[in-house]
This record gives sequence, C-alpha cells and structure tokens, in this order.
Amino acid sequence: MKRLIFSPKATLDIDQIYDYTEEKWSSEQAEGYIFAIRDHCDALIAGTARGRAINGIKPGYLALASGSHFIVYKDDAQTVAIIRILHRRMNIGSHL
Repeated sequence: MKRLIFSPKATLDIDQIYDYTEEKWSSEQAEGYIFAIRDHCDALIAGTARGRAINGIKPGYLALASGSHFIVYKDDAQTVAIIRILHRRMNIGSHL
C-alpha cells in the first residue's frame, strides 16, 4: 500500500477547516467532516478513488472533491502527497 503524507500547508488547512466548522456548527460536525476528508485520502492510497488532473493549473497535480473542498495531491508509485485542502470557492492556482 502507498504511503500517505501531508504537507505542512495541508495540515494547517485541516486545522483551519476543523476550527471554522466547529465555530460555525459544532465539534461533532467538524469531526465528521475531517473524518470524511481523511476517508477520501485513505481511498486515494487504497486506489479506490482518483482525482482529476489539474495540469492546466499545476502540472502533475490532481484534485479530488471532498464535501465543499478539493484535496489537491501528487501521486507516484510509493506515495500520495496531500499538498493542500482548499475550499471549492478558492482559486486553486493562487494557493499552490
């Protein structure tokens, strides 16, 4: 199975998503949403999910929708590297 790694910015994205969701709704909602993102990341390393190439934005990168966010990642034979987790309203190119 592939190894899953998170960039420092992706880790910060998760923390900020949690904090915003907890403040806006509840800690239960925040935990559920973060677990759903993590499940999508696990599906990437298991090979049961695959994002779409965003070569026009960043060559070699892919994006997978998860709720209201996109998981932006790079994939090779051994590793799935989560680069950012960005809200769908954000301009992906300006945040990479």
